[in-house]
Amino acid sequence: MKKMPLLNKIRALKNKTQIIKIILVLSALFVFYNIPKKYLGDTYPICLYKAALKQSCPGCGTTRAVWSILHLNIDEALKYNKLIIITFPLLAGCTISWIFKKRT
Repeated sequence: MKKMPLLNKIRALKNKTQIIKIILVLSALFVFYNIPKKYLGDTYPICLYKAALKQSCPGCGTTRAVWSILHLNIDEALKYNKLIIITFPLLAGCTISWIFKKRT
């Protein structure tokens, strides 16, 4: 089995489902990228863990950290949530896997 780089895989797409998934992911990234930072502040999201236990949960700040990574602000992303160095690659890998998953 010959491995193809990602760019060649995209060029070789013949499956309409994969094309639709790519368009959906790119559209979602475009919308998320263009959300103004003021809407990602501390007052908008409600964390039930934080409200009940009065301490930050391991996931607090993940949305803002992903937004910061998309804007290439790695230092800022790490300030929001240090686990983003694990979470973001997993999120990207799962998304790519979902796009190229073959239907059975």
